[in-house]
Amino acid sequence: MRRFLSALAGVAILAATPAAADTCIRHNDIWNWSSINDKTLILENYRHQKFLVKMIGTCGNFKFHERLIIRSRGGLGISCVAMGDDVITHDIGFRGRCAITSVTPYTAPAAPSGANANPPTPVHPSY
Repeated sequence: MRRFLSALAGVAILAATPAAADTCIRHNDIWNWSSINDKTLILENYRHQKFLVKMIGTCGNFKFHERLIIRSRGGLGISCVAMGDDVITHDIGFRGRCAITSVTPYTAPAAPSGANANPPTPVHPSY
């Protein structure tokens, strides 16, 4: 009977997991990133789901960095990027560090239409 109750509890936990999985981007599942400004990043996983990451701290100049470090205290690669994790940037003589304040699913704003529409500029232009 105990095994049945344990299995039933496991199924209940797994059934509740998909709602949490929608807001989870794992450390080892980050495929790409871009920045909206110095306090907001967009992380993209290998399934091309995007997440909006808001931060506070001293990091900046994301348009000129080719890589970032997202560090979680005691976390593994399968851990979700979460509030309290650090985003670290390296620049010549300067190390920026921001704390993540929120991670939410991201949907891109609708593109403007008409004659005044400008094509988007890439965040990381080719060299």
